[in-house]
Amino acid sequence: MTFFPDPIRPSEGRQEDEIRVNPIEADKHGRENQTWGAEPEKGQPRIYGAFLIFIQKLVTLFNKEKEGGELEALSEDSLSARVQDLKQTLQILMESDQSASGKFCAQFSAVWHKLLQGVQALSHTRKSPLVDVDKLKTLLADINHYPPNEDHKLGYYLSEFAGETWLPVPFREILKKLFSDHRINQSHSTLSQWVELISEILQS
Repeated sequence: MTFFPDPIRPSEGRQEDEIRVNPIEADKHGRENQTWGAEPEKGQPRIYGAFLIFIQKLVTLFNKEKEGGELEALSEDSLSARVQDLKQTLQILMESDQSASGKFCAQFSAVWHKLLQGVQALSHTRKSPLVDVDKLKTLLADINHYPPNEDHKLGYYLSEFAGETWLPVPFREILKKLFSDHRINQSHSTLSQWVELISEILQS
């Protein structure tokens, strides 16, 4: 009887090798794709950072040009009007306790910010203002550091826009202290000294 050999079949080991090779190749291609995709990310922060610097320069230039357009008015009547607004605000506090009035506090904060902006803008103009700038800076420094024995001064709360939406207790206590001091000391009170200094500022 004639015996025919069985047909040759692929071994199971080779199938496992083929199966084992495919993931390796896939992983290799995956890493290549990841590496290729990661290269632009290194350049993107540099481009983005340069873009931000460029935008910042444009904004700074725009602000200077805009500020320059407002300096003419600030050097004449606007700054003195803002000083007058501060005087009226302090006089209101001299007449009555405004520590619980969010509207008054918001007005006080707004006047404070306008004055600071006006003084800062003066450094960019050649015209002489109608107020005594040195005395005005002295006044702002006194208000900013009052009272001397508190961690957060009056200027801090005014700079943080204390008012109708935010009326912290320490800020209210400072205003109440100013009012009480004026009732007791009258012409020698802190408020009276500030108002008197404002009169000197406006007379220059």
